Amino acid sequence: MDIQTEMQVTAFKKPLHLLRIYLARQYTKLYPKKIYNSVTGSVGKTTCVQAAAAVLSTKFKTLATQPNLDPIFNIPTTLLKVNPTIDKVILEMGIEYKGEMDFYLSLVSPQTVIFTKISYAHSQNLGNLDGIIEEKGRLIEQLDEHGVAILNYDDSNCRRLAKKCSGSVIYFGTDPQNCTVWAGNVKIEGFKTTFELNLGVERVKVNYNLLGYHQIYSAMAAATLGIVNHVPLTKIKLALESLQPAEHRMQAVSGPNGSTILDDTYNCSPAALEAAIDTLLQVNARRRLLVLGEMKELGPISEKLHRFVAQKIYKEKIDQVFLGLGQTQFIWDELKSLGFWEERVEGNLQNSQMVNKLLKSLGKGDVVLIKGSHAVRLDEVVKRIARKNL
Repeated sequence: MDIQTEMQVTAFKKPLHLLRIYLARQYTKLYPKKIYNSVTGSVGKTTCVQAAAAVLSTKFKTLATQPNLDPIFNIPTTLLKVNPTIDKVILEMGIEYKGEMDFYLSLVSPQTVIFTKISYAHSQNLGNLDGIIEEKGRLIEQLDEHGVAILNYDDSNCRRLAKKCSGSVIYFGTDPQNCTVWAGNVKIEGFKTTFELNLGVERVKVNYNLLGYHQIYSAMAAATLGIVNHVPLTKIKLALESLQPAEHRMQAVSGPNGSTILDDTYNCSPAALEAAIDTLLQVNARRRLLVLGEMKELGPISEKLHRFVAQKIYKEKIDQVFLGLGQTQFIWDELKSLGFWEERVEGNLQNSQMVNKLLKSLGKGDVVLIKGSHAVRLDEVVKRIARKNL
């Protein structure tokens, strides 16, 4: 990567951070490559890092990047915390710009890499889906014959990357014929997820505090990393069950008048939104309501992707929909063209208006999913109407 690109990617006219980058590059060389593990993908990265850290910590002194921080700063800072007592390091490698993965790999070359799911999410700077796959694929291309790629078999885009791997490929997913680690009998019980975690003839039931079928993929990826590092399945189960939902990430909280809020306001991408709506449909509820802010950073196909959301809402017959400002107008327009019940949808709402409408609308047994890009600050809506954690 040339100096100009590095300056663009890392921001930098910040001498202290440039020094941190230089020191991290030199410091990493002092430790064996096998201690470094990385996680990438379009969704589920942060949860996967947390789950992987919980699993590996049952056997190793483990260090991981902190959640919700810019990886440009997070990764060098984490690398500088490595010391001789650390056995394993887990790094979240989020990508937004072309050349960004090369920058990360100039700092560290992980021996084990995990791919959660690859989709078009917050990456208009990388072009189309092929551009996203190519950029993220650099992580797997750098593996040598001793490297390990842990891939989501259920995601066809992840499977495409297997041919780029010079080392070993291990799959996780829901297909027992093709996956080393697989999940079965997945259920939503209350506001938790239960599933059977399988490895060969071994099986354990996991009572997972994270809500939604989509959440099991981060759990399976972390379990697979544990298996690679010879962590027993029983310890993996206990580690996964110890995890709690991160704030604003599909977090069930008590709402007004005996209702329940599914707070998923940390951020929003098409794939994550579809999974969140599926979760809303899977929980028991008197009525299911949806509060949506716009999805940002989707580039030239943003309108198309917002209209896809409307088609899902129409198909699933959501009981009540409240839409924010900006590009949620495309959702509203598409719902009108599809013939969605006019009395079930309101659009062009400011956050304060959403608060007022929810306080009046929500009743006992209702469940409302609130989701949007971080910039639209729907977490403020949750704060105004939430009562206490479940």
